[in-house]
Amino acid sequence: MRPLYRLTIGLFAAVVLAPLAPVAASAAPATPRAKTPAAAPKVGGYVKTVGRVAARKPSGKASEVLPDSVDLRQWAPAIGNQGQIGSCVSWSIAHQIMGYWANRTSGAGAPYAPLYLYMRTVAPGGAPSAGTNPDNALSVAANSGVDTQADYFQGYYNYQTAPTTAQIANAANYRVSGYTRLWLGAGQTTTAKEAMMAALASGNPVAIGMPVYSNFSALGAHTLYSTSSGSLLGGHMMAAFGYDAQGIFVRNSWGTGWGNSGETKLSWSWVLGKIDAAYSVRGITTPANPAAIAPTIASMSVAKGSNLGGTQVTVTGSGLADVTSVTVGGAAATGLSTALVGGSTKLTFTTPAGTNGVVDVLATSPGGTSPASAATKFTYHSPPPTLTSLDTGTGTIFGGTVVTATGAGFLPTAPKVTVGLKAATGVKVLSATSLTFVTPAQVAGSYDVKLTNANGPSATRSYTYTNPPAPQVTAATPSQVPYYKSTVVSLTGQALTGVSLATLGGVKVAYTKVSDTAGKVTIPAGTAGTYGLVLTTPGGTSQSVSLTRVVPAAPVASTLSATSGWNYVANTVTVNGSNFTDATMATSNGVKVTMTRISATQVKVTLPKASAAGTVPVRVVTPGGTSNALTFTYNRPAAPTVSTLSASSAATTASTAVTITGANLTAATLVTVGGVKVSYTRLSDTQIRATFGKRTAGTYHVQVTTPGGSSTTYGATAFRYL
Repeated sequence: MRPLYRLTIGLFAAVVLAPLAPVAASAAPATPRAKTPAAAPKVGGYVKTVGRVAARKPSGKASEVLPDSVDLRQWAPAIGNQGQIGSCVSWSIAHQIMGYWANRTSGAGAPYAPLYLYMRTVAPGGAPSAGTNPDNALSVAANSGVDTQADYFQGYYNYQTAPTTAQIANAANYRVSGYTRLWLGAGQTTTAKEAMMAALASGNPVAIGMPVYSNFSALGAHTLYSTSSGSLLGGHMMAAFGYDAQGIFVRNSWGTGWGNSGETKLSWSWVLGKIDAAYSVRGITTPANPAAIAPTIASMSVAKGSNLGGTQVTVTGSGLADVTSVTVGGAAATGLSTALVGGSTKLTFTTPAGTNGVVDVLATSPGGTSPASAATKFTYHSPPPTLTSLDTGTGTIFGGTVVTATGAGFLPTAPKVTVGLKAATGVKVLSATSLTFVTPAQVAGSYDVKLTNANGPSATRSYTYTNPPAPQVTAATPSQVPYYKSTVVSLTGQALTGVSLATLGGVKVAYTKVSDTAGKVTIPAGTAGTYGLVLTTPGGTSQSVSLTRVVPAAPVASTLSATSGWNYVANTVTVNGSNFTDATMATSNGVKVTMTRISATQVKVTLPKASAAGTVPVRVVTPGGTSNALTFTYNRPAAPTVSTLSASSAATTASTAVTITGANLTAATLVTVGGVKVSYTRLSDTQIRATFGKRTAGTYHVQVTTPGGSSTTYGATAFRYL
């Protein structure tokens, strides 16, 4: 036997034609990928076999007259829905055709699980979007069988969980007994019509593989489908259950919302022109008296609950349809019910009372009792907390309300407290029956308060959030602010929490919360005048409070700490007066001078050097204006005089220290001997000590220069080098 090979041709996948002998089933189920792929289209699940086999006239039927019409749908199972899994081949074979034979021959185990057959035939990792090949699927159904839907707890859509060893063993009891490929390749002659009619007239449903176009995918109620239009979407397989003069009756696996409640009728011309594979299935084999399947529990919706009982648990597993009792730790559960959800039987029950700890959930049916496993563990714990009352049921939308909750079953570890969907803060357990918490902020309305600890959530109690009253401002300090600078004003009042907007004269200003009865606004510099201050909160708008931007009084200059100084140095004086707050500058003779603010009554100014003696007006400037002028007098010092020298001569070869005595020498800037600059040190207003350097022999005059001028030379200023 040659192996099958897959290749992709456009939107169709295909396999190389193999001999008609069945293909051996895989020894182990295909393992699906753990990830969930993107949703697959509901077409493309049919992987056709490459090649062409012409239909043959039915053997031994040459002279037989076939009936004008055949309808086998009375034995067909209910229409199913493959969803977004590429399992149309398996739905046609396992669900529709094997289900038909079970209904017609009273075969056991139906319905049969299409997802099981899909998972046994899809390429590893191909689920859910990859398709399967009908030759392979029929071979597996004939050689290895198909599990029952009651046993296949994965249902129709849980492709993430592979078939189990037990499910594979059970599937061997339910097999296709025989099948025939009627033809392979589209564009058949009327012989294919005869082969189709003969198979259906013999009571054998036919699985058909075909291309799907857009108009077929969107098909609604119709009489006959005969023309394809739109895009080619992929390959698909369905089951034919009859025919008449117009065409064949076909059942799909796209649910009852498609076509004629899940069915269609394909014209004979379309069948011969488009259907590229047809397989008649002759029957199934099932046990005459199949052993009842022992239930198994694969998962539970809830794995823990109160030791008082009353927890509703939904179980997924196999063999659950016939469960007659459930025990939890040996005690009988109540309220047993089953429901088929997505092809999987769900068993629901309510736990009895129990003792704290881990116990097993066991289900019993005529087939036996389910085994204990990790999936059957249920943990009993103390009941969840009880919330009886709240000491206050209302608070403002800002939250921050401390609430005392009373109840029972409070554990030492603080529970999670929620108000609506928000968590409360500051949860403190006071005792097993009392705790406190701080409410979060919420929009106005009623919310459920719930406590949740390790034992579960409590019942809820209602808490209502209300908007606060409108804010009121009773005082603003100060009520008058300078117009020229930003000033913080303190407010007192009521309901000042949650201020969302503060305006002064309609212009937004900054607001800082202090408390519910106090706040601060920052008034920026602006035009002088009186403005209304208004606060807005979720509770409304406050009354208008007047604030005035004022122009300060003009500065007044009273005295100068010094009214005169030398012109050759900078003179620092203090201006005394009033209204000097926020003084911006001081001027001397109209020119800005360096100024330092000391207080509202004093500024210190530095008057620069002057080129000559004279007076200048000194003024202080503030936002309130310019002060009156105070007069400062620059004095020019008297010219220096030299009266004596401590030495009148010296040797030419040595430097000599000489003390110069005279008057007005304090600000001496230069000492020369015969016009040559010498180094010196000022001793006082009347003396200078100078160092006369080496010179050639001769007589030289000593001269001192100050800002007041240069000393005159005469006999007393002569110095001789010998």
